[in-house]
Amino acid sequence: MSVHDLLPALMPLDRFGLLCLYVMALTGTPGPANMALVALSGTHGIARTVPFFLGTLAGFAMTYWLAALGLLALVAGVPVVWGALKIACIAYILYLAWLIATAGPAGPDVTSAPAAPGFLRGFWVHPLNPKAYAMQVAAISQFTAPERYGADALVIWLTFFLLGGAMNFCWMIGGRLLTRFVHMPRLFRAINVTLALLMVASTLASLLAS
Repeated sequence: MSVHDLLPALMPLDRFGLLCLYVMALTGTPGPANMALVALSGTHGIARTVPFFLGTLAGFAMTYWLAALGLLALVAGVPVVWGALKIACIAYILYLAWLIATAGPAGPDVTSAPAAPGFLRGFWVHPLNPKAYAMQVAAISQFTAPERYGADALVIWLTFFLLGGAMNFCWMIGGRLLTRFVHMPRLFRAINVTLALLMVASTLASLLAS
């Protein structure tokens, strides 16, 4: 099989460029996952926040492939289930916001900080957030072609995983750097409370729009 035969199965470069811009715009802006990563890395350090970070990627991957297979459309078509999902989402985000708002700054030795939220707590951030579904369905509808649906869906997921994951990791680095420059506990607490409020506000906005 020649390269020419394989080209129809690949996403065109112009469309892939637009996909990259789409992913950067959505994963680079404040949202529940990013605000949590900033606050947790500031409190627990980057290394101890990595399990939570990996959990968010895994949860995003699960919902993405459910959306790609059309299963999320079935859930969205049942008002009772969709309403219960929204309630679970805001309840879980409020729980994470409380953990963030009440956390203290990490000292130079982050091992002395309380245990950081782990993989499972990160995993449920996206599955319980209808905003993630809307973002994924929009990406699938805009950047896939019927004749290469499977290949395009894989490219979209890899772009979210690699490029979106890199953007999320930058938020983690920013949170840790912020801690290094903030040495007053009251100021750090004010920053964490602000991040928690932004996380809740962005979630409420997405729920109202969904």
